[in-house]
Amino acid sequence: MWLLALAIVSILVGFGSAESKYNVTYADLDKCKQYNAVSGYNYHAYFKLEDLDNHNLDNETVVNLRLFVVAAKDAHVLLSDSDSNGPDSQVYEIVIGAGANTFSEIRKQRKKNPLKTKSTKGVLSPIDPLPLRIRITRQGLIEVGIEGQDLPLMSATDKSIIEVKYLSFSSWGSTMAKWFYDCPSDDESTTELEEMNPIKDLTPREKLLYELQLNTSFTAPDFYTEIYIKQLVFTRVSYDSWKNTLEARFFLRATWNDNRTIWVPEDYGNITRLVGFQYLTWNPSIFIRDDAEAKLFELYGLDHVSFTHDGRFEWLSKEISTETYCPLRESPDWPFETNECDLAMATDHATAPLKLASDAVSFHPNIIQSDWNVDKITKHEFVNTHELFSLKDGTPRVESVLRLHLRRNNEFYDTVLYAPYFVASVMILVAFWLDGMHRILVNTFGTVMLIATFLQISVFVPATMNPKIFTFFHYSLYFSFICILLFILDKCLQTYGGKVAPDSCLTHLISYPYLRIAFRLDGGSNYDSLHRKNIEKRDFVTILDRVAFLVLAAILVVSIFKKI
Repeated sequence: MWLLALAIVSILVGFGSAESKYNVTYADLDKCKQYNAVSGYNYHAYFKLEDLDNHNLDNETVVNLRLFVVAAKDAHVLLSDSDSNGPDSQVYEIVIGAGANTFSEIRKQRKKNPLKTKSTKGVLSPIDPLPLRIRITRQGLIEVGIEGQDLPLMSATDKSIIEVKYLSFSSWGSTMAKWFYDCPSDDESTTELEEMNPIKDLTPREKLLYELQLNTSFTAPDFYTEIYIKQLVFTRVSYDSWKNTLEARFFLRATWNDNRTIWVPEDYGNITRLVGFQYLTWNPSIFIRDDAEAKLFELYGLDHVSFTHDGRFEWLSKEISTETYCPLRESPDWPFETNECDLAMATDHATAPLKLASDAVSFHPNIIQSDWNVDKITKHEFVNTHELFSLKDGTPRVESVLRLHLRRNNEFYDTVLYAPYFVASVMILVAFWLDGMHRILVNTFGTVMLIATFLQISVFVPATMNPKIFTFFHYSLYFSFICILLFILDKCLQTYGGKVAPDSCLTHLISYPYLRIAFRLDGGSNYDSLHRKNIEKRDFVTILDRVAFLVLAAILVVSIFKKI
């Protein structure tokens, strides 16, 4: 019934009633056994390889499977030594169309430890069966191919090969994968694994690709070769000071030499350069360190790899996205503080260290930044001796570090927070020169605005910081209360107050002519007669009022020049 439904759908979409886009006939599927993986990421059924009718081996192979799969994405194959496997068991997991049908991968553990990753956008189809051949040799070569194609879809090598006894299938999430297994080989259709045998009618290009696959090593070189980053273009730098995370997006252009992949152009039709085919050769893995999780994350993105006859490789990556831990340092200079965040990159091999060109780093013209801007980027080299980040042989990992010097963009705070603070402080200053209800109203408005601004700022300030602006806020609030208290004291003295005794020290102080002129008190020119008369106590309150005004004005000026 399923095959009939598939045939009807194929007719409706225009592919014909007999073949799919991979030239798979329904007669091919009829010869296979079927298993539907419908319960998400779970390997429920295990099939013993020795019980399969069409698992034909020779002296060189330990696994030789012909499969078909129909799925929209995330088709999983598991090859293991037992019918029960935990997350950390040593198995071969082959994923076709992972990441929403964008890449495929050969892994040595479930969901991790990839041996090979390949961009395979759109390789799966929910309608058309995908014909696969999976072959593992005794020498540790793992090949995953599509029937009818000249080259493997993916290939990897494993020196410590796992003994494979069982086969299992799975899908991911709500995706259903229809698997057709134990399929007999079709003598009339050769697979890429069969076509890789030497034949005399190969073109120069096919001959070159064939010999590269046979002779090129997939392991890191024993000789010293630098992975040289010639260009790194940032397209986004976003620092979140609340989460202490730095998000960076960038493109890479890296080069390296591998003299194991060389050829004589004259022997192959003067071919001097190949584009793509990175799965035929060793490619370095570049990692970035994240201190929050104490892990290394691989920077995937082998979108465009080219290499020349002299073993010179060039990798142009797709946009790479990283998120690393970067704590915010305590500083009293909020929101004028600075911070430094490191992007520590390295390879996984001592013989292939990562190096950065002096002029490698640049910014895209349309770079996206957050409320933190990058002032500058400096380059450093760091030998990481922590055992968690050691190389496989136990030696320290040499890291190339890009140190991003960040500065908070305070334009928002100047407009939204500091402007109300200055307006409120000026209103409190003006209140010192007013009388009656005008004084109360202006001072109250200034105080309310000051408190509201303070509460608003406290939302944006990190909890670990005590910026200088808070100190000036406290002073302004204190003097707003002093303004009201002096007003109340003046009214009380106006009603119940008396005069200061003649010839007292307070009388001499209040009647001093220059002081009276400075504080705008009447009678500054008749000091000789004033000191003999009784001076009102309200004059002393007025002097205190003027002194408080001058002190608050000085605080406001200092707050401006200190760039709070």
